[in-house]
Amino acid sequence: MTNINHWIVSIYFSKRVSSYLVILTVVISLFQASPLSAQQVSPFQTGHFMPAFANVRDFTKMQPGLVVLSYNYYAWADKFADRYGKKHDKVYLEDIDPNLPSAVFSVDVNSVTTVPALFWGSKSTFLGGANFVAGITPSYFWAKTFIAAKQVGQNIDTLYSKNEEAKLSGFGDLSVIPFGLSWGWTHFDFTFYYGFTAPTGRYATGADNNIGLGFWTNQFQGYGYWYPNKSQATAFMLGLTYEINSKVKGEELNPGDRFSLEWGFSQYLSERFEFSLMGGHNWQMADDKGDDVFWDASYHDRKSTIAFSLAYWAVKNRLYISGKYMVDYSARQRFLMQGVMINLIFVTNALDGVKN
Repeated sequence: MTNINHWIVSIYFSKRVSSYLVILTVVISLFQASPLSAQQVSPFQTGHFMPAFANVRDFTKMQPGLVVLSYNYYAWADKFADRYGKKHDKVYLEDIDPNLPSAVFSVDVNSVTTVPALFWGSKSTFLGGANFVAGITPSYFWAKTFIAAKQVGQNIDTLYSKNEEAKLSGFGDLSVIPFGLSWGWTHFDFTFYYGFTAPTGRYATGADNNIGLGFWTNQFQGYGYWYPNKSQATAFMLGLTYEINSKVKGEELNPGDRFSLEWGFSQYLSERFEFSLMGGHNWQMADDKGDDVFWDASYHDRKSTIAFSLAYWAVKNRLYISGKYMVDYSARQRFLMQGVMINLIFVTNALDGVKN
């Protein structure tokens, strides 16, 4: 089998947490005489990076030139894992904060995210054969949430029972990789990235239609690959990501730093057809800090994800199409999501430093 060139994409995702904050705002306002005076910060506030979102081989040796990508993600959830990891299909507000109204709500979340991306790799090499890599990833987000809520101790048919539907859409936070280095050998690849996410998505204190997370993130990543044979038809991947978060604008909240571990297995069954298995684990490493932290910050959220995908090079070495199913498990203080993805990678052969 010929050595197939694979390409890099690092997806920094303006997370579904925006819809969770909307959920919390809507439910509280259903049972309060006046609306919230500010966007409700909550233990749902997470980071920008989403493990297992990319393809297994997206961080292998970068080839010279410009690559265009389109990642398309549909997700849904109706269960929540509390800070002890217990799963619920209903959530009690007083479990989030004893000062909130005594209400229980169930949630059905549906969201769609489209992440186009541009990545470029240099022809020149540095530091023992590494290509320089740079990239940019905007995102567009749409979510629809149906909320059924009632005050505890009341009959479901009384005025204390409320239903609400929340919708939001718009461009999310912008992620940039200004610096990356990618090495490749016969049996090993290694890639390092430094990137940042800017709070360009819609976010304003007091709003109930926020798309962005409202804070900056500095991100450091390293990915390693091992190929048991020279054809590189089989690949094993291990990746590490560390996020350092700034304070949320307009709030006295600094979300805790986060660490992610990803692993993957990829097998080409033919020159163009690929099967892969991928897992990701995300942990909050530091306490949330600030005067607006009303929850017990010693409880750190976390989640794990597993994904299965099939992919095909529709045009050999030029157009890659993949389909993926992914599901969350072993979560704490998170909604448990399921999702499907359709991803495209187009190798333009432009700006590759080769004279025609």
